[in-house]
Amino acid sequence: MRTFLKLIKNPYLCTVLIALAIQTVMLVLFYSLPDPLGLSLTEMFEGKIIWQVFMAFGAILVMGALFTFARAPRALAVFYAFYFFVAVVDYDLFRFSHQRLSYSFLRTYFHISNITDATTVTTLGGDLLGTVLWIALVLAGFAGAAIFVTLYTLRLRKGRASLSSAKPSKKLPVTMLVVGLALSVTPLVLFLTGARGWIEVPLVHFKIEKRFTLGKHTLTAPILHIAAVETFEFIHDNTKITDDLVDDLDSFLPPDFVASRPDLAAFPTYRGAPTHEYKAKKRYNIVFIMGESFKGRFFNQMLEGDTALAPNIWKLASGGYFAKDSSGNALGGGLWFKHAFSGGYPTVRGTMATYMGFPSHPNRDVPSFYAANKFKGFPEFLTDYHRSYMTVSNPIFDHTLPFVEKFFGKNWYLPEEEQIAGSADSLGVNAAIKALSEKPVDSPWLLAFNTIASHIPFYNYPDQFAEKPADDALARYRNALRYTDAQLGRFFDSLAARPDFENTVVFVLGDHDTPVDSIDYKVPQPLGVATTQIFIGLFSPDTALFNGLDVREDVASQLDLGPTIFDLAGVREPNHFWGYDLLTQERPANQPSVFFSQNSYYLGFRDHVLVGGLENEEVYSGVDGVFTQVQDSVSLGWKKKAVGTAKALRSVLRNDIMMP
Repeated sequence: MRTFLKLIKNPYLCTVLIALAIQTVMLVLFYSLPDPLGLSLTEMFEGKIIWQVFMAFGAILVMGALFTFARAPRALAVFYAFYFFVAVVDYDLFRFSHQRLSYSFLRTYFHISNITDATTVTTLGGDLLGTVLWIALVLAGFAGAAIFVTLYTLRLRKGRASLSSAKPSKKLPVTMLVVGLALSVTPLVLFLTGARGWIEVPLVHFKIEKRFTLGKHTLTAPILHIAAVETFEFIHDNTKITDDLVDDLDSFLPPDFVASRPDLAAFPTYRGAPTHEYKAKKRYNIVFIMGESFKGRFFNQMLEGDTALAPNIWKLASGGYFAKDSSGNALGGGLWFKHAFSGGYPTVRGTMATYMGFPSHPNRDVPSFYAANKFKGFPEFLTDYHRSYMTVSNPIFDHTLPFVEKFFGKNWYLPEEEQIAGSADSLGVNAAIKALSEKPVDSPWLLAFNTIASHIPFYNYPDQFAEKPADDALARYRNALRYTDAQLGRFFDSLAARPDFENTVVFVLGDHDTPVDSIDYKVPQPLGVATTQIFIGLFSPDTALFNGLDVREDVASQLDLGPTIFDLAGVREPNHFWGYDLLTQERPANQPSVFFSQNSYYLGFRDHVLVGGLENEEVYSGVDGVFTQVQDSVSLGWKKKAVGTAKALRSVLRNDIMMP
């Protein structure tokens, strides 16, 4: 007992024990607080729980040991206060947004626009209970550190500092260092050895999966975690670009891309100026609408007669906004892709694939470092276009702020604050109509905006517009789409009234799919395959581009939108866009679209999809959300190509060699 009391009086040990207790509370809060998006965090972090817990406690012990060796108890208390401040922000932002994609969250989420507008509360907590508890932890940490520093300083001045603090035993810091490093290294060993299966915790009937995956979706321990991940990835991601990897990469690229690389060895994902025949003989104005969770499976139902889903989008697709010929037939037309796929989930992944023209790779996320990297988004190629962007969801929340700033400069806008709950899309369209009215009629322009009503869990429309049945997500989703569509109808009316409407092309697409009904939830969620099939359509009244609505069977991807816009905008430059010009090219029947989700891959074919892990041998094939494990040679061959492509892309992004 006397020994225990002596240890408790040791300021280093006391501080570390308190820190471990706080960390435990944070982990409990993270997994037990209600999640605003209704998604299971234990499922989201399947394969990463050991990493999170061990690294969290390991970091506390290692840092405690280092400060003990340095004989700096006050500095240790101050360090923990700031450490937990950062960790709390990290924890709750992910719990609310599920978009913790890099370590730039301080720069991103504490941007001045997020501190001064209505998103502050949701950024800090997402719900009142979470906000109160997390802020209480932060304040308690700072208050505890301040009290300790004050009391310890007064004690020193009175000459009553404990002997243990003046001459600390080396046994304590050595023990903390050894245990902390062991905890930190254990998950890495599990990963390298390919551990599988489950550990069952007795009495509480709780199971922990031994499968371990790396990725940016890991919380806590920012200092040790960053050091460990960056060191690991420096080795793991620096794959030598071999002929085999180039062959794997080429299997997803257009033939003209493969044939026009100016320097394959140095820049394997960079091509010279495309030389195919272009459809556009002049430059067009471009409207680019990214709809929240525009599900391809549902939008395709409109082709079968269910046009009540989005009547105004259907009116646009069927020529209802276009001029008529002498026989009463609508001029112009468009392309509707029945097999269209996003670049991944959440919004930032679809945004990246769309604007950047290559798949997002979680082990090499780029949004937050965009300004420093050697790649360009398609708006940057439209140098003499008048460009503007309206967003109803703060790009800080979507983690797309670096994109928006780079692509549009100061010409991006948030709508006014909502006075009626659920009216964000109405206000966003108001802002888009205002921006449209300011566009010139004698020079080309780009107007991009997004929608939000159909974001999971589908409550973002006014109460008076339609009911919100709590037990029927499908009904809420359809109501949300109808609300968004009604607002888009107002925008299309304004657009059609412009004198340059005939010289305009409208893109409408989803940022990603989203689980809604029982079919979606048949999908193995950790692979992320329920969030990929989207709607893609492009429409124009110009008969030089289209004559009627062409419903296409070939696979289309968000990766294809940049090359298509280059056709319409007269851009004929070298670039790193992987996709096809949808106006003049079609993806071969046996070639899928590709994207990477955490440590998994997704391949979208015309008649099925293939999914699997980059670090294991499982391959699943699915149609309409029903997946079975397969082992045929064709599927395994595509798995090899997906893994090789992932290695090449990861290495290219790590070394920043997208373009000269």
